[in-house]
Amino acid sequence: MGIEKYMGIIDHEHHVSQRHPRMSRLDRAAQFAPFAALTGYDSVIAETGRETTQRAELDEMQLLCLNEAMRTIQERLSERPMVRITRFVPDARKDGGSYEVLEGRVRNIDHSAGMLVLADGRSVPLEDVCGMEVLCFV
Repeated sequence: MGIEKYMGIIDHEHHVSQRHPRMSRLDRAAQFAPFAALTGYDSVIAETGRETTQRAELDEMQLLCLNEAMRTIQERLSERPMVRITRFVPDARKDGGSYEVLEGRVRNIDHSAGMLVLADGRSVPLEDVCGMEVLCFV
């Protein structure tokens, strides 16, 4: 069973239908595209697999260091101290969040709103601050 079986049709021209227009390559390829029976399933699986971190409770020593840094910043606010802030960012979609480290010069401490305002316009909620280090003064 080789090519001999097809010798009678091998030199014939390809049939072109008079009734049905020729399908484009893109449409032909679309027939064989994978079918997604569960739309959105991949994103749900990815979201479920995404890990978050639980907020750690600060111990007494960490709270003392944080209070000392805040006191130093408050006393020398006019010098726009450069600080490194570690903050917890709550996740919008699931329980937990992640830790983020920011650096910048402090412009103001808004006690009524509970925000630390940096010179570049970023605001950090004081309740999210887990650690703070004063790096230098102007």
